[in-house]
Amino acid sequence: MTTVKKLRLHGFKSFSKLTEIEFGEGFNCVIGANGSGKTNVSDGICFVLGRLSAKSLRAERSSNLIYNGGKHGSPAKQAEVSIIFDNSKNELPVKEKEVKVTRIVKQNGQSVYKLNDNTVTRQQILETLGLLK
Repeated sequence: MTTVKKLRLHGFKSFSKLTEIEFGEGFNCVIGANGSGKTNVSDGICFVLGRLSAKSLRAERSSNLIYNGGKHGSPAKQAEVSIIFDNSKNELPVKEKEVKVTRIVKQNGQSVYKLNDNTVTRQQILETLGLLK
């Protein structure tokens, strides 16, 4: 069974700086105070895996997923989320031991999808991930 190793968020919703969350073996949980970004972690996972509806990610439009600067910061130019899967058992048709799926959303709302840093279509991401057991 393929597992998630890491989640990287940068400029996505409340994550202004590059934030990396490592997942261990077995059960993992995200805990924190109200307003600390727990739901934004799950939104990031849904986003990178190809969810199209910005409203289901609690945003009016895709460009609203980009960090807006808050009260004192600078707005991000784009939002980027990557999820890294362990592929040591070669369950995905990629030669590498890790498979990184990335989605970037630009200010104009357009998304770019990447598989191990190579630009691909959303459909190619879905087909690749559809092979997971």
